[in-house]
Amino acid sequence: MSTEASVAKPRAVESASGRSRGRKIRAALEGYLYLAPTLIGLLIFVFYPIFESFNLSLNRIAPFGNQMIFVGAGNYTTLLNSSAYWDSIRITLLFVLGTVPTGIFLAVMLALLLSYPMGKMAPIHRTLIFVPVVISSAVAGVLFRWLYHPVVGYLNYWMVSLGIFDSMRDTPNWLASTQWALIAVIITTTWRQLGFNVIIALAGVQNIDESFYDAAKVDGANAFQRIRHVTLPLLSPTLFFLLIINVIYSFQAFGEIHILTEGGPGRATTTLVYAIFRDAFVGTPQRGIASAQAYLLALMVVTMSFIQFWSVSRRVHYQ
Repeated sequence: MSTEASVAKPRAVESASGRSRGRKIRAALEGYLYLAPTLIGLLIFVFYPIFESFNLSLNRIAPFGNQMIFVGAGNYTTLLNSSAYWDSIRITLLFVLGTVPTGIFLAVMLALLLSYPMGKMAPIHRTLIFVPVVISSAVAGVLFRWLYHPVVGYLNYWMVSLGIFDSMRDTPNWLASTQWALIAVIITTTWRQLGFNVIIALAGVQNIDESFYDAAKVDGANAFQRIRHVTLPLLSPTLFFLLIINVIYSFQAFGEIHILTEGGPGRATTTLVYAIFRDAFVGTPQRGIASAQAYLLALMVVTMSFIQFWSVSRRVHYQ
């Protein structure tokens, strides 16, 4: 009996381990089945286009017959030797410098104002500020295209009424001037992104413990000193998040530029994204050049993100 029991015990352990392994395999298969729709969608709409785009960036496509000619890094060399490409980089950096600091500064100011008790009007004010985020870039572009109109636009009319200009003849033709077109696009993009920035900044302001302000008041700090030495340092994680998100969004901005200026006048508002669109779909398509620009843009965004993490994250204060 002892021999039979000693033989049966390993068999029972082996059988139990086999059943446990089977349950783990079934659980894993069940998990992969739940993930399958998402994985298939990513494969079709993300990973395959990325691979195909990289393949296009290494080839030059003949304008007639769609014949692909392998050129290796030829498209990248052509871009790096092109003055138009470097001009697009310059315009993009000016666009980013115009939208990101302005948008974050205005968001923090409005968040501080909205953080004070306003009674029943607070939800209304927050909703009105957030409305531009819900509006599509096409609608925002049409709205500001009308506001910027040199004859019937309200913006120039208000500027004359405030005494900034003497008459309507002196006001700028916003969208047809190489000096003002980029500024016009920056204003529109900043306005449309402002609501999102305010909501995030307001959440950060309201997350600051009141005890910090009470301690500052006891030390005799006034309102400005409390904002400078308490609010801004404790808001730095939120500001860091807004900086990363806004830089990425500004590099990818397209809708407002397309509706307002179509990259013009000339190339005054042709950012990198709009240059990719032009090369890929306008006139004689150069999809190989456009794909190479897309990869260089992705590399630029990743590099900028790493630079921001390296230079700014050390100054972020967490409670």
